[in-house]
Amino acid sequence: MSDILSQEEVDALLSAVSSGDVGIPASTPAKSGAPESEADSASPEKSFKIYDFRRPDRVSKDQMRTLQNLHESYARLFSTTMTSYLRTLVEIDLVSVDQLTYSEFMMSISNPSCIYVFEIEPLEGQAIFEINPSLVFFMVDRLFGGQGSPSEQNRELTDIEKSVLNKIVERGLGDFKEVWEHIGMFSPKMFSYETNPQFVQVAPPGETVILISLEVRMKNGSGLISICLPYMVLESVIGKLSGESWIFSQRTTTNETRNLIEKEISATDVPVSVVIGDTRIQLRDLLQIRKGDVLVLDKLASSDLVVKVANRPKYLGRVGRVGNNKSIQITSIIDREVGEDD
Repeated sequence: MSDILSQEEVDALLSAVSSGDVGIPASTPAKSGAPESEADSASPEKSFKIYDFRRPDRVSKDQMRTLQNLHESYARLFSTTMTSYLRTLVEIDLVSVDQLTYSEFMMSISNPSCIYVFEIEPLEGQAIFEINPSLVFFMVDRLFGGQGSPSEQNRELTDIEKSVLNKIVERGLGDFKEVWEHIGMFSPKMFSYETNPQFVQVAPPGETVILISLEVRMKNGSGLISICLPYMVLESVIGKLSGESWIFSQRTTTNETRNLIEKEISATDVPVSVVIGDTRIQLRDLLQIRKGDVLVLDKLASSDLVVKVANRPKYLGRVGRVGNNKSIQITSIIDREVGEDD
């Protein structure tokens, strides 16, 4: 019965509560029977993690990995495009995909620089496509017939140089659209051009942005291309950037993509021909053919004829006339195996 407090201990406890000094009286035995140091060491420690409210991680690690995979494909595609356009070997590698604030990104840009603000319809907001000036002069010199030499000083572009650079950025945004088709149908369009980063405000200073850094290497030099995507631009599609959604999108075709493919295919011209019949004659008879002569074919007038699409048998049909135009009425479809045998 040692756990029962005496009247003196009860009075001491009540007086300690009223004074605010709550503690165990010296005469009160510890229930655990263990020394005070052991009891303190046995208490579980609270784990904590440092969190910077100025730089909130609004994009998860899984979504960041998806963005990295997405832009690794973009680097390969853009590398092929630039190699063909500049007529020299261009290697583009993804350096990093970082999550930082917009003000930090702005402080990392040199002045003057080549900054393109572009929109990604139908997403709201604007993004940035920035090219290091040293890299710009390499590409401009190459397109003007040179070997790709750098400029002696960092200067602003002339109107002609800016026109050439616009075509490069348009190709970069075209590849950007193609890679992002796995996420949705977007239409990146250039909005404005600026050289001073202080005059570019596409997001609040503390807004989280995704910075994609690409290293471009050519024969005589290299440089960086940066793509800045504010979180408010990606907010509506951020759920599609999970690993599961990414794998699913790689295996399936969206309705928008299917409609686009059907639209492109429907506008494609293909040759269609009809085989009326065959016959064999000797060469001497062929040389003596005159206007009005009749050739006997191996097909009856009422029989089905073979219709070829791109020189491959696809249908059977009967000839006729619609108004003043010759026509063919499709009666059946030739099996693939039959068409290949023919």
